[in-house]
Amino acid sequence: MADRPEQSSINCSFIHLKFTLSLLIITKIYTTTRYTIGMKFKFIALPIALAIFANAFFITPSHADNLQGAGSTFAANFIDRCRVEFMKSTGDSVVYGASGSGAGKNMFTNGITDFAMSDVPYSGSEQKPSKEFTYVPLVAGPIGIIYKLDEYKITIKMSRDTLAKVFAGQITMWNDPQILKENMIGARLPKIPATKIRVVYRVDGSGTSEVFTSYLNAVAPAIWTKPGNKNFGTAFPGDISRQYMNSASGSHGIAMVQGTTNGSIGYNEISYARGLKTVSVENEAGRFMQPTVGAASVFLGDFVPDKSGVVKINYKNPNKLSYNISTFTYGIAYKEKNSKNDSVKKFFNFMLDTCGKKAEDLGYSPIRSAMLKFSKARVAEISSKP
Repeated sequence: MADRPEQSSINCSFIHLKFTLSLLIITKIYTTTRYTIGMKFKFIALPIALAIFANAFFITPSHADNLQGAGSTFAANFIDRCRVEFMKSTGDSVVYGASGSGAGKNMFTNGITDFAMSDVPYSGSEQKPSKEFTYVPLVAGPIGIIYKLDEYKITIKMSRDTLAKVFAGQITMWNDPQILKENMIGARLPKIPATKIRVVYRVDGSGTSEVFTSYLNAVAPAIWTKPGNKNFGTAFPGDISRQYMNSASGSHGIAMVQGTTNGSIGYNEISYARGLKTVSVENEAGRFMQPTVGAASVFLGDFVPDKSGVVKINYKNPNKLSYNISTFTYGIAYKEKNSKNDSVKKFFNFMLDTCGKKAEDLGYSPIRSAMLKFSKARVAEISSKP
């Protein structure tokens, strides 16, 4: 006897709940093993994670495909809205775990998920999938320098050097002379309070961290002396254990810490600002720019992807209207033909064609024009190999 509609809906909701809980456990396993025990334990944790994952799908509805993805927290708000619309439109469900780009790529490589989302490609030190895969630019946007300074209501401006010094711990007070000088109100010094700066950074493997630290190293190499890295602590040019440094996992974690910490400053996708202010950052033309969708689109519109589908970003782009701390988020999927990959292809096209039109509402830049044509061609490669 066929399931009644209400029974089918209950089953589907139950599966979503089980998978979401399982993915949270898997993410915790990967984060814990990477940062507290080491990579050697990963080979013990992986079978446990796989067992949990398999249990999540003990019941499967007959009427729809169920896709599982994980990765970028930067793009999570965009993906969460899109997957709801995708299910309404197609009946297929997508469960997404905002685990961070590093963990998302790791899970995809080990066959735990059907696709990954990442703000950066696989690095030379990361294990890559054994099967042929492709990168697809699916959405873009600015990384805001978000801060909480309750006693001062005027938007703070920072030059590239000042920003680097703040995150490197060389400037530790909001009323530092360098910050005061850059925020003069006519001939008057601003009344910025003598509040300690609390830097909030991502502790997990993060594409957002890699983009931001790569930017700092590019625009202020004498201050931020180490190259960009997905692990903020690895890229940090000093002693990260100092009291002014605060860590959190994921974009949501950063937002939660900043929301309750006066004097805090962090880096995050702007949809996580939640009423906090964003620094106006000096670009290469000397203009102080807010992290708007338009300014990010101007910056990213000057680049083209290479043959792999990855965009090589020049953070010193001199366009006077650009906000230069911006990035793409890539969908990563296999080229191998199978039923899941057919559904991944359908979901990626839906993100580009339907969800992209509403991306700006959430603070993201949609993929447009020549880049959209390129992305569509990359999507066509998914599920194309026998």
